[in-house]
Amino acid sequence: VFSKRRYRERRNKLMAKEGQLMAIAGVPYGPGGKTTWAYAYCPTYQEPAMMYLTGINQNNVILLLDPNSKVSDEILFVDPKNRALEFWEGVRLGVGDEQSLKEVRSVTGIQDVRDIREFKDVLKERLLKRKTNTLGTFWLQGTRKGKTCSIKTDHNYDFKKKLDGWLRSWKAPTLKNIMASHFELRLPLDKYDVVNARKAQDITGDGFKVLLKNFRKFKNECQVQGFLEGQMLMNSPFGLSYPSIVASGSNATTLHYTKNDDDFFKNEMMLIDFGVRWMTMHADITRTFPVSGRFNPMQKILYEIVLKAQCAVEKKARAGVTMIALNEVCWETVNQGLEHNFKAIGGECELQYDERPHGVGHLMGEQEHDGDPFRNYLQEPMKSGWMISNEPGLYGTFRLRLNGKIYDEKIGIRIEDNLVITANGCLNLSSKIPKTVKQLEKLMAGRRGD
Repeated sequence: VFSKRRYRERRNKLMAKEGQLMAIAGVPYGPGGKTTWAYAYCPTYQEPAMMYLTGINQNNVILLLDPNSKVSDEILFVDPKNRALEFWEGVRLGVGDEQSLKEVRSVTGIQDVRDIREFKDVLKERLLKRKTNTLGTFWLQGTRKGKTCSIKTDHNYDFKKKLDGWLRSWKAPTLKNIMASHFELRLPLDKYDVVNARKAQDITGDGFKVLLKNFRKFKNECQVQGFLEGQMLMNSPFGLSYPSIVASGSNATTLHYTKNDDDFFKNEMMLIDFGVRWMTMHADITRTFPVSGRFNPMQKILYEIVLKAQCAVEKKARAGVTMIALNEVCWETVNQGLEHNFKAIGGECELQYDERPHGVGHLMGEQEHDGDPFRNYLQEPMKSGWMISNEPGLYGTFRLRLNGKIYDEKIGIRIEDNLVITANGCLNLSSKIPKTVKQLEKLMAGRRGD
């Protein structure tokens, strides 16, 4: 009852904000639907907009919202019930008989449920009765280099093109993107989202702690990945947030390294970027640590430069501050740290980038990377409830002579936490996941790391 009410409230807010007829499509096909050979290890994840508005994780559904209707202001379109297919793939919501309709209504709280093959005719009938000149739908759009751009490779844009064609043939209203209104409502997490996000963090962090305590057993990146993901997946049925990065030594200087199959050596560092989902919320964590269990002097200096930058960003983060401002704090702290704490004692470095390697963070929520994919939100004042990543990094070749010993390594360091923005600061959901030099070394030595 609670979840049905929560999703209904979300739909009501969107209808109140837009005041127009709207059609939103879920992902149209399941695993192997387009690329049959890619079926393995490919679960169905619903279009986040549909998941946010209905909670339905099933392919080929369409939601029609009609805020001015006196008959029904929301209609859910689904496939006909197919009990033969259910024998193979499990129960699916469907229509075609009274029992099936009752099931859909009971699960979703939406009372007007119809066969998806009726959608085109219902849409046309509703459109032509209205005096307004727009139909709303959802697709990903933003600005890049002063030009409006859209993501044209996903099902949302395919659905938009289909609607465009129908509207032209009907000489009907024009299409309007509801993305801005939808994200304005969706991006600030409510208290239940925060609880679920914290649960994802707890599972992710627990897996990391167990990994470090057992790290001496592993010899290659693949073993580390398998163990860590196993620990996380044993405690969440909702899957990983994204493919894990397990990068040792120089591999850690490749930002999206996912080969994860090299042996590693005692004097190297390892960077892992990992996380698990809980419900629809994600953890997105990065930790860097020494394979040997102890930082050498140069590794420690560089690591603490990055950690100091991460703490500076966390201190700066609050509602009203832009992510551009967080970037300025981050990279100024990193670059000053290199000058004062590394180069000033004779250190030399060749960085793999100019000024900064990547942004310090991104929005998170229903998607692990949420919000406008062109990241125009970087310029907006952050709002209470936004969840962002905080992930400064340092990548390059470093050389330092210290106490008569020369250290010369190609190193990638990144430390990532997830923050929920508040009016007066932020809530670090990752605060219990070890990251200080002392915590990491204690855990790898088999002692408590907290």
